[in-house]
Amino acid sequence: MISVKEAEKLILARSLPTDFTLIDIQEIQGEVLRQPIFADRDYPPFNRVAMDGIAISYNSWSKGLRNFEIEACQKAGEPKKILSAGNKCLEVMTGATLPQDCDVVVRYEDVQIKDGQASIDGSLHLEKMQNVHQQGSDCKKGDLIDMGGRVLDAPHSAIAASLGCSSVKVSARPIVSVVSTGDELVQVGDTPSDFQIRQSNSYALMSSLRVNGFNNINNFHLHDDKDKIFSTLSGILDSSDVIIISGGVSKGKFDFIPEALIKFGVEEVFHKVRQRPGKPLWFGVTRDNKRIFGLPGNPNSALICLHRYILQSLWKSLGFDWNTQSGRPYAVLEEDFRFDKELTCFLPVLVTYRENGTTTAAPITFNGSGDFTSLAKSSGFIELGEEKNYFEKGQAFPLYLWRE
Repeated sequence: MISVKEAEKLILARSLPTDFTLIDIQEIQGEVLRQPIFADRDYPPFNRVAMDGIAISYNSWSKGLRNFEIEACQKAGEPKKILSAGNKCLEVMTGATLPQDCDVVVRYEDVQIKDGQASIDGSLHLEKMQNVHQQGSDCKKGDLIDMGGRVLDAPHSAIAASLGCSSVKVSARPIVSVVSTGDELVQVGDTPSDFQIRQSNSYALMSSLRVNGFNNINNFHLHDDKDKIFSTLSGILDSSDVIIISGGVSKGKFDFIPEALIKFGVEEVFHKVRQRPGKPLWFGVTRDNKRIFGLPGNPNSALICLHRYILQSLWKSLGFDWNTQSGRPYAVLEEDFRFDKELTCFLPVLVTYRENGTTTAAPITFNGSGDFTSLAKSSGFIELGEEKNYFEKGQAFPLYLWRE
């Protein structure tokens, strides 16, 4: 068996960048940008009024003038007006261009207006270009706006729209096939016999994939029939970029998945990791870099392996590296915990965000890797390294949330 860190390294080394696709800006939903974006003009493109009020000449103010005749109003979205004389002013609205020959905006709150005259208290402190968002102060025309390799969130969408990018080049989302296996599984709507259970792993895996931005999903089920597994798996390999198989990867008499994958020329990168849950984890790649993950059939094992390895691999293939571009969050253990195995322990926890900025993790008691009902109370899990077996309250450990 290899270590968790070795497994992570081997998986990420084979998470090569995917192709790109062009999408409409209205469709941006957490994609990873794959193109440079440059400012098409200065931003702001003009001296923009930052407060509702009046615009005056600073020179007039500095000479002692405190009363100004209002000659017009400059609203947002109309051409620049011109101040006709130093003893006059223009009312200005937030977002409007600063009128010509004006270089100070005085807030309405600091102005008394009566009979078309605006009066300013002489004790008010004013500076040139006060309350003005000056042209080019955010960026200059031709500047590179560094969003490459970033997950496009709401601010990035706003930036792209402001720069006139009606469509953007992003990493193409992979086609992910989720495959459950086993004769003991029946459909959700069926009534199971005493020796059967309903499918659950595939729904947990698909839910986590969608929550984390991967919506291009196919779902299959394979019975424990060697010939049918071989024939069906061939088609799944042809139509998928990533395959996540739940069950059938251990050493049981009916665990045919590894044998079938090797038959189709899939390179077995590793099988089994020093971890609990999820020890039987299997990983392989095809000659054209399709990645196949064989997850244990136990619900906790399957879901934890998805969050510990697969999501990170999917994001890496889109061009976003959690380790270098974001960093893994940590949580502080709320109570002492002992794990007497020479394995990495993935411990389900309930997370609390404290007022002092600390994220704490309370261990969830669960009855082995098959007890998925206990996860209902959890926020995710923390990773406790194999180097020791006693973990003290107050220590911080890597945190993996069900919703990253």
